[in-house]
Amino acid sequence: MKRLLPVLLMLLVSACATNTRITNSWRDADYTGERFQRVLVMGFGEDGANRRVFEDQFVRTLQAAGVTAIPSYSLVSGLSESDLPAVKAAVARSGADGVLTTRLVGVDKRIAVYPSQPVIYPYVGYRRGFYGYYSSVMVAPPSTYNYEIVTLETNLWQVVGEHLIWSGTTESFAPSDAREASATFADVIVKALRAQGLL
Repeated sequence: MKRLLPVLLMLLVSACATNTRITNSWRDADYTGERFQRVLVMGFGEDGANRRVFEDQFVRTLQAAGVTAIPSYSLVSGLSESDLPAVKAAVARSGADGVLTTRLVGVDKRIAVYPSQPVIYPYVGYRRGFYGYYSSVMVAPPSTYNYEIVTLETNLWQVVGEHLIWSGTTESFAPSDAREASATFADVIVKALRAQGLL
């Protein structure tokens, strides 16, 4: 049973691993423009491969919602501060009316502690000619599980005037599968933007 508990804890956390929740969001209350129809997706990060995966998944989710979407990597190779002139040129070249940017805010290491629990081991006993089930009770020690929470910030910008229209902060369990995590994340953000009448 001691070996089984860590496995159960991992399964429990893994079951929550697809959960991405918006912890804070803001919308420009003065924005009364139309829904964004063409969006350029930018995933800021040092890993070029993950950037492609992230942007591709976001583009698919936006397209499924009826929005024309373009991954930024198809127009500009880098998104660092030194690439700013190229980024601005890419935005203009994309013909987008909105730019969706996502950046990593931080990774928080956490520990989940599960208290001691009684564990029942059944065995067969013999009493008065009949077989009955009896049990022995032991207490399993507390179990801990280390995990990480990833915080991301996503902003939707209006290209004309470079106005920030919507901003949201999310928390997610650190993913083991970038493709699956990106798809889940994109779904949460797109639903939030549609609920705000922005897509």
